Amino acid sequence: MRILQFCTNFWPGGGIQTHVMDLTAWLRAHGHKVILAGDPERSIVDPNRHDFISLDMRKISRPDGNLIFRTWALIQAVMTLRRVISQQPVDLIHAHETGVAMVARLATLGTNIPVMMTFHGSEPERIPQAAHIAKYCADLTASPSRLSLEALMRHGVKASKARVLGLGIKHLPDISEADVLALRRSYLPEDNGVMIFSPSRLAPQKGIDVMIDVAKRVIAKHPNTVFVVAGGGRLTGHVEHWAQDAGVARNMRFLGPIDTVPAHLKAADIFLLTSRWEALPISIVEAFRAGLPVVATNCGGVSELVDESIGMLCPVEDVECLTQAVLDLIESADLRKIKGAAGLTRSTEDRFDSEAVHAAFEATYKELIADYV
Repeated sequence: MRILQFCTNFWPGGGIQTHVMDLTAWLRAHGHKVILAGDPERSIVDPNRHDFISLDMRKISRPDGNLIFRTWALIQAVMTLRRVISQQPVDLIHAHETGVAMVARLATLGTNIPVMMTFHGSEPERIPQAAHIAKYCADLTASPSRLSLEALMRHGVKASKARVLGLGIKHLPDISEADVLALRRSYLPEDNGVMIFSPSRLAPQKGIDVMIDVAKRVIAKHPNTVFVVAGGGRLTGHVEHWAQDAGVARNMRFLGPIDTVPAHLKAADIFLLTSRWEALPISIVEAFRAGLPVVATNCGGVSELVDESIGMLCPVEDVECLTQAVLDLIESADLRKIKGAAGLTRSTEDRFDSEAVHAAFEATYKELIADYV
């Protein structure tokens, strides 16, 4: 098969990007041709490669952009994509998110190329708009989260054109105990305290402001606690000032994008996610595989992963609940061990197995393509 994987961008460290690149590697290893398309800025893929289509998606997706300029950018992206796929034919376009689904649908009008869209979650107020785009731009809408998909179906997406397809998540690499200990001691020099890790983009979605409020309350009781946040984003520079104003700057580390997430997971004691919305976060499953208890907000499909046997779910922006959940884990090493072990067991379920999940995508692609032959 000739598959086009289409993302808004291929920025480093993103869950969507990780999923797409892992799926791409699997498909290529199984004899399929895969072309990538997306914005070339800060791309983990060389935009000059022959199998990469550069499309200026930033101008389309910016919510604060001028509508005329965004529309013109959309037209340009559609024309570019249509020209390229006429020269390099593909059998199917897999669009990851709504903006790229619109471009893909318009670029394929009059062709026999099916468009599949994966919905990776959005703000609750954007669900009706996402459902509208899925309904008219995708021949099949998938999501790793059953709850996220059901939200789209409540707004008009037909069940016959919706499918839950998981996330094939690679196992964490082997890292020596010495390296893990050295990393941990870089945050806790005497290994006296608790390390809380959160791989979170610095964007409003991830609720970093909420996390800082939680940190302030936690540190007041346990001053040897350190919060380590990995990820970049448009709030870079702002979050540091927020932490400073809250008086917790010494206990919070904002690392930016890193390529050592597995080592940080293994060095940490607790995993924390304070998101305002999600679909099914890869990072939570990675935390399971590191044997970490998870404290997270109950948004999107997070409840499909986390329950009280593994950690704690709290309402979105509920600082008191998040604080108490973190304190309970800080104050009981046994509780951390029990919940972490339960998460490790859950991580072995088939729905997270790379081979099984990627084979399901392959079968879905073949099914869609066959409908258009």
